Order: sequence, then C-alpha cells, then structure tokens
Amino acid sequence: MKHFAFWLALCGLSFSASFAQADGLFDKMLDRAIDSAERKTQNRINQRIDQTIDKGINKTEETVQCVATDQECLKRAKDKGEAVSIITAPSASDSVKCMVTDTSCLKQAKAQGKKVEIVDEAELDTLRCSVSDGDCLKRAKSLGKKVEIVD
Repeated sequence: MKHFAFWLALCGLSFSASFAQADGLFDKMLDRAIDSAERKTQNRINQRIDQTIDKGINKTEETVQCVATDQECLKRAKDKGEAVSIITAPSASDSVKCMVTDTSCLKQAKAQGKKVEIVDEAELDTLRCSVSDGDCLKRAKSLGKKVEIVD
C-alpha cells in the first residue's frame, strides 16, 4: 500500500507539473497569436496608407493645376486632353511691389493696408498697364512679363 501511495503521489506531481508546463505553453501560444494579429493588422493599415498616397500622387501627376483665372493654362490642358484641377491663387503677402510712378498701385496697397515695396520695372513679375498705354504693353511683351490691365 505504501508503494501505491508513493506512485499515486508521484503521478499527481507529474500531472500537476505537466499541467503547469502546458499552461505556460498555452500562454506563449496565445501571446504569439496576439502579436501575429497585431503585426498583420499594422501591415494592412500601412498597405492601405501607401495605396492612398500612391493614388493621390498618381492623380496629381495626371492632373494639370490651373488658377481659375488663367485661361491660357485651362486651354492648354483642354487641348492636350488632360484633367484640370482648379487651385486658388497664391495667398497674398502683406506687401505689394509698386513702381514709384504707379499711383494706382500705391493707392490700392494703401486701401488694402499693405506695405509698399518700391521697385524698378525689371523687378516686377506683372506690369500694370492701361489698355490705351501702347508703350507699357510693348515693354511687357518685349520683357516677357505678364500684364495686368488697370482700367
């Protein structure tokens, strides 16, 4: 009977030890499954983000961006059969470049509360000309400048 009790106790200890090992093994397997699911989820999220970015870049590359008032840009895009994206004009800065002789530019800057930067004609991107001022229009054309009609 002593032997039987000894073997029974030994089997009980073995069983509880193997149960503890199995429990630890189960915990490790569960942790691995959770980690794997988290990695797969993160990979899919990253993949979707990359696809969205690629679509945006492709759309930008295939689309011509024009300011709504730039009829030349709109016509070129239409002639080439390209898609057009209308963008807003660049934001106005807090200063205006004016020639010292351009009183309408100076008045407009004052009315808008902007600082005035006095420059030479060569430094301007756009010349402000009257429709009847042929000399101004010719200078703009010869210098390759844009023209803003002031009247």
